[in-house]
Amino acid sequence: MPAVKIEMGNKWKIETAVSVKNIVMNAVKNTLSLKSSDRNIRVIRYDQDLFELKDNYEIFIEIQMTSGRDIETKRELYRSIVQSLEEKTVFNRENIFIFINEQPAENWGVKGGIPLSDVK
Repeated sequence: MPAVKIEMGNKWKIETAVSVKNIVMNAVKNTLSLKSSDRNIRVIRYDQDLFELKDNYEIFIEIQMTSGRDIETKRELYRSIVQSLEEKTVFNRENIFIFINEQPAENWGVKGGIPLSDVK
């Protein structure tokens, strides 16, 4: 049940933002073997004066998920996202910043405030 946040400047059209959202979510879903209904994703488009990344980066993708996935799964997730975005959008792989934020399941409150670690 990852939560994905994509941040980008508003110089990109809304259609580009929607495409990026769908591409990233599909990569996350396929790489992590999620159900199609397991979608927690949001795209934030900033006024260009309020959005600044280190040189060359144009898009910031943060994936929050529970701890425990191995480095090979993460490598595949990075590869899948950048390859798909490069093939299907205007973004080059060098312009994509991906950050995985892992938290223990006890830090996720779900189903009315139950720790995810307690959900069977």
